[in-house]
Amino acid sequence: MFSYWRSTVPEWKAVNNQIERLWRQHPEGTTSLVLDARDKPRMTSVLKRGDFLRPGDAVQAGVPAVLNRLSPKADGSRLTFARWLVDRKSPTTARAFVNRVWQAYFGTGLVATPEDFGTQGEAPSHPELLDWLACEFMDHGWSVKHLHRLIVSSKTYRQSSRLSDFAAAQKGRDPQALIDLDPFNRLLARGPRVRVEGEVVRDIQLSVSGLLNPKIGGRAVMPPAPEYLFDRPVSYAPFPWKAEEGNGKYRRAIYVFRRRSTPYPFLGTFDVPNGDTSCVRRVRSNTPLQALMTLNETVSMDAARALADRMLREGGATDERRIAYGFRMCTSRIPAPKELNILLGLLTREYDYAGQHADESKALFEGGAQPPYLAMSTAYTVVARALLNLDETITKE
Repeated sequence: MFSYWRSTVPEWKAVNNQIERLWRQHPEGTTSLVLDARDKPRMTSVLKRGDFLRPGDAVQAGVPAVLNRLSPKADGSRLTFARWLVDRKSPTTARAFVNRVWQAYFGTGLVATPEDFGTQGEAPSHPELLDWLACEFMDHGWSVKHLHRLIVSSKTYRQSSRLSDFAAAQKGRDPQALIDLDPFNRLLARGPRVRVEGEVVRDIQLSVSGLLNPKIGGRAVMPPAPEYLFDRPVSYAPFPWKAEEGNGKYRRAIYVFRRRSTPYPFLGTFDVPNGDTSCVRRVRSNTPLQALMTLNETVSMDAARALADRMLREGGATDERRIAYGFRMCTSRIPAPKELNILLGLLTREYDYAGQHADESKALFEGGAQPPYLAMSTAYTVVARALLNLDETITKE
């Protein structure tokens, strides 16, 4: 109503013309064909030995008889199938979805085999909880936001995962005996403690260092990667991997270009699956190669240098405060006195070494601006590498 009314006010003619000029700059949308239904359904057959040139008996659209039945008026279309999937009587859809969400928070779903949600998979650890979450999800209009809020605000999720806190909560019971009884926390007696996913490892490094590019949407980006990965014999054929310039290489990992035959090395090292297969459950590993990656990979080194600069600029006037600032940025807590002393010792040793090996310090900042206090920046960069490589930095607990 206001849009129409403003066009009737003569005094606003100049403003209205400006608004119209801006609207003409707005890109026009394009349509895309999603489905063109056939007037006569195509005949579908069982293929003998999977050979499409040897069709067998004809089959009709349907659903498994052991699940909820189709409506008597069902026409076999995709829309009918979609409505069947989200029907209140469907025993699997909502359960499978809430199990995936639970898995994202706790590392393991209530059903530990999300890739096999049938009779061949593992039985749910808490079947009544799974049913209740599924009903709650449907009762609130399939609201994913409501489901997330429900889980993260629960006492189960907000429990401490630290052994000391767990021991205090047991009031005299031996915590180690309980841990031996339930090493994988399937009974949910303590909070989840899992290494974050590979994409998040990279994003944490960029975020705490201040390099993260928050841009949303747009094309995929190609961060720096070894050139030999995109040439024979490692690659099937030469591939033009053009490393991004500027802060484009610091975009979130979700925008990293994925090539099925040549995975991005950083993400592959942290168990991010290839793009050529469907994966509903990732297998987490902890290997020395991961530590080498976070210590030496190109973007990780950029993050270490940026974090060192941030510690020097924002941390305070003393080494203790600067290191405590960087430690808190990485782990969300203040370092214990013993931890602080270890990092101060590392800083002192690296400062002395950098003063005696200026060429190595210059090589650390090769390709960028040389800092005014080379030895100090070098020492803090080494400390920043150690902080970014802490197990606690990339572990959710």
